Amino acid sequence: MNQLHLLSPILAAGVLSIAQPSHGADFPWQPLFNGRDLSGFDTYLAPPAEGQPPLGLNHDPKGVFKVIQEDGHGVIHISGEIYGALTTHASFTNHHIRLQYRWGKAKWPPRHEPRHHRDSGILYWATGPHGAGSAAWMRSVEYNVMEKGMGQWWSVDHVICDVEGRKVVLEKHPSIPYRGESPGEECVVWEPGAPRYTVKPWEGITSPLDPELPNDQWNTAEVYAWGNTGIHLLNGQVVLVISNPRHLANGVSHRLSHGRIQLQSEAAELFYRSVEARPIDSLPAHLLPHVPVEAPDDTGFEPLLTGPAAQRWAQAGPGSFTLKDGIATGHGGMGLWWYQGSTYTNFILRGEWRQAGSRSDSGVFFRFPNPGNDPWIAVRQGHEFEIGEPRPAKPEEATGSFYPFHPPTLTPPVKPVGQWNTYELLCIGPNYSLRINNTLVNTWTDPGDRPLSGHIGLQNYNYPDRVEHRNLRIRPLPDTEP
Repeated sequence: MNQLHLLSPILAAGVLSIAQPSHGADFPWQPLFNGRDLSGFDTYLAPPAEGQPPLGLNHDPKGVFKVIQEDGHGVIHISGEIYGALTTHASFTNHHIRLQYRWGKAKWPPRHEPRHHRDSGILYWATGPHGAGSAAWMRSVEYNVMEKGMGQWWSVDHVICDVEGRKVVLEKHPSIPYRGESPGEECVVWEPGAPRYTVKPWEGITSPLDPELPNDQWNTAEVYAWGNTGIHLLNGQVVLVISNPRHLANGVSHRLSHGRIQLQSEAAELFYRSVEARPIDSLPAHLLPHVPVEAPDDTGFEPLLTGPAAQRWAQAGPGSFTLKDGIATGHGGMGLWWYQGSTYTNFILRGEWRQAGSRSDSGVFFRFPNPGNDPWIAVRQGHEFEIGEPRPAKPEEATGSFYPFHPPTLTPPVKPVGQWNTYELLCIGPNYSLRINNTLVNTWTDPGDRPLSGHIGLQNYNYPDRVEHRNLRIRPLPDTEP
């Protein structure tokens, strides 16, 4: 039933598109640096001194950005003498960035004193005008390239984000690699599993890890930017994970989820090589446990199976549902019980299900148009996450699959027959993620043209054993982007 248009990845002066065969295909790396010159990049330089105008776009009289040759290979040399950035022409949505860097020796004012760590950065999902952040950079999400602070996040042009962590005074926590640069300096420390913390524009996030190699050696920095999540790695180790990057404009929250890539010049000499990116349509299995959970409380959630909402459901197609004491049970089918009360665009959907026996089948449908009396409208025009048999014939028929497009990346920890299972479905733009029993088991980006808004529904299927649903609730999320 997959009617997606299958295209190859495109890297151009637009968005790095991801239209592809599904099932987590690996896409080829696209070099961003050709090893010869700075084709594909713009340069931008801030004012070289206080009171002076910015040098601006593609005007670099001092050669802050240039290409040199080392051991027969091209290397980008950034002197750091003037604040600025090297910016890709191409824009990117869901992507994986990888590059190598090493430090040079020079340091420049205002970060030339011994207390100042060498500093630069990789900025992704960069949008808006040049020079918006500290007169040098675009609004963006930062992977900080800094001695003792690799992978840090700092706000650029008033961007905020969420992180699992806590705020500390650095001098009271000597185990944290980043020691700060002034007495009493505070910072948010990433602590996986800690309560979610919303970072303010004047706060930074640092890592408890420091896998950086000595200054004269090449390090590999990586970013997985997918959906509403940024995962920062150094030399193969996750050093920070942030979520929900956004900025406020006139009281409205705007997501950051696409844009250009910038390499900073920030008062320290360094070198880059092997700069590349590739599109991704999901996160790999080994990174799923690192993705932070949404706020666990139910603040802002609307119940769909109790109260007035319980009267706003309708059956499409054969079979039926009965609703008793907040438990919806499917009978016969294949049919669709759908919620007429509202349509939803971006949202978090939570619920529970249990199967009465090993031969039972159901599913949760979302983002489909009014089906009338035709349940196949939801199949052909919406999406479903599958609730299926414990040993399915095909991977895409397994519980936790975005059927039939993307099987679960991790085997869901489904409880034995007769026990209730929990789920959390997050839908933001074309990006879908699913947790089952508190474990993230599937992430996927729909490359097709299916609706990004629609109804919620439950499937009844003519299997011998019934499936029951309860505690279904939804929290709409803001729809705006920059």
